[in-house]
Amino acid sequence: YELKQKSENGVLDTIGDTLLNTFSKVRKRDERFVEMHDTITRLSDNLMRTQKLYLRVTKRQQDLQQAYEELGTGLIDLGDIETGMTMALVEAGNALKAHHLALRQLAENTEDLFLGEIEEYISYCEAYMELLKMRDQKQAEFEDLTEYLQQTVSERERLTNHQSAVGVSAVTNFIKGKVRDLRGVDPAISRQQRIENLAERITELESAVDASREDSSIFSELVATEYEIFGIIKQHDFKRAFSALAASHILFFSKAVDIWKAVIPELEKLPVE
Repeated sequence: YELKQKSENGVLDTIGDTLLNTFSKVRKRDERFVEMHDTITRLSDNLMRTQKLYLRVTKRQQDLQQAYEELGTGLIDLGDIETGMTMALVEAGNALKAHHLALRQLAENTEDLFLGEIEEYISYCEAYMELLKMRDQKQAEFEDLTEYLQQTVSERERLTNHQSAVGVSAVTNFIKGKVRDLRGVDPAISRQQRIENLAERITELESAVDASREDSSIFSELVATEYEIFGIIKQHDFKRAFSALAASHILFFSKAVDIWKAVIPELEKLPVE
């Protein structure tokens, strides 16, 4: 009987562990981590929107690059026909080609220095959300173990005080009782054996609850520390990324000014009637 009872308990424990890991949810939410979750979610949404919009800008810049290059080639070819304006048209065509190269360099710089940083932070947000899920799982495991311990203690006290079970437990115990009757097990011996088994389980559960509490607490503090470090690094990285974005545009427009300034002398040489 004892072997069968232990085997039966093992199966029930396995099923219980499976259900616990599948359906467990945090009962008592920690507002610190709720706020972290909301902040990271908003940050990720904004970063993905920024990425999407700037990729659209980059696509249009690529279209402009091709258009500037084709227009430059067209003006140079036109200079072969308009002999009186050849140099001016060639200079304007070369300026357009140079403008095309400057625009391409701008797109490459922003992709490497700005979009690359945005993509890294989107990936980090996804990883941090997984970290928060792990923290919630550890808290849920602690809460479930605590509840299971309380239920087991209550069951031992019920058996010790010869009280009747209620609810689902009453149905379960009734069926088990009938099975024991069919097997010819003495109720008194069975009760004492169950009390002893429950006492052993309580000892194991108490150790498990203590270990789970410590594990959950340590992991929660690690998650909180990671969030603080993330906030500091984020400010530094965003400053660097947006500074690089600004510097790339300043360089581009400075080049554009120099490129087109070089065209003006040839244009001024054209006779105007």
